[in-house]
Parts: sequence; structure tokens; C-alpha cells
Amino acid sequence: MHDVVLEWMVPYYPSMKKQLVKSLLFSSILVFTADAILFYPVFFLLVLVLAVTAFFLLRSWRYEFEYSYVNGDLEISKIIRKAKRKELYRCDRKDMTTVTKGRLAAGSRRVRDFTSGLKRADVYTIETGEECIYVEPNEGFLEEMKLYRKVRQAD
Repeated sequence: MHDVVLEWMVPYYPSMKKQLVKSLLFSSILVFTADAILFYPVFFLLVLVLAVTAFFLLRSWRYEFEYSYVNGDLEISKIIRKAKRKELYRCDRKDMTTVTKGRLAAGSRRVRDFTSGLKRADVYTIETGEECIYVEPNEGFLEEMKLYRKVRQAD
């Protein structure tokens, strides 16, 4: 029997809104540190609170998605800070109705997004019975889906 094993990683890139929050946090830390040194030492408490908030918030934005496709089973995991793994989604090839290029409108179905967040990324939608899954597949996965006639072009 011919086994099919595919694995690929997709790093997550923060959105513009998250990058703006990061910039505001760092700039406010700098401003309040300067104020604490020059004017009021009590601002060091505010600097400490902002620094701890930035540390934990920015750590939570460091993750990537790992896709594993083994003999018809697709498993998507989230790897947090390259140390902790959390399984997010599991699907069998039989449950996939279509794999379509682009982000399809979900309608009343539940949407799950496992993409990098980049605007220029090749995103495909996997449609199952009650869910639309947004993924960034590799060529091997697309070839496997073409073999089972699940890939179609967006309308």
C-alpha cells in the first residue's frame, strides 16, 4: 500500500492592528521611562505595568500552524513559541466536500482560519458539512486533493 505523509508549517504574522498595539506599547514605555527619570519617579510603576503587559501580550502572538496530512487525515496544530503544541482541528478526507482557492463566504457555516495572516498568501477553503476551514496548503496536498477530485476553482 502507498502511504501519503505530508507535513508543512505556516508561521503566523500579526495583523496591522496588532503591530500598532505593539508600537504604542513600546513608545509609551519609552515616554514614561523618560518622564520617570526626568520628572516623577512614581512613573516607574506605570512603566513596570506596561512592560509586563507587553511581555505577556507579545509572547502570545508568537505561534505557527503545523499541517499534517497522513493517509487522508488532515490535522492542524498550533505550535506556541516553538515549545507547546495544541491540536486545533482534525478532519478526514471523506468529510471534505471541496477545496477551493480563495476565501469563500461561509454563509451559516462556522469559519475557522488557520492561515498566516498575510494578504498575499495563497489561501484555500476546505468545505466540510458545517464548517469552512481557511488553510495555506502546499503543492503535495493540492495534488492529493486533485487526485480525489476535491479541488475546484473559485467562482
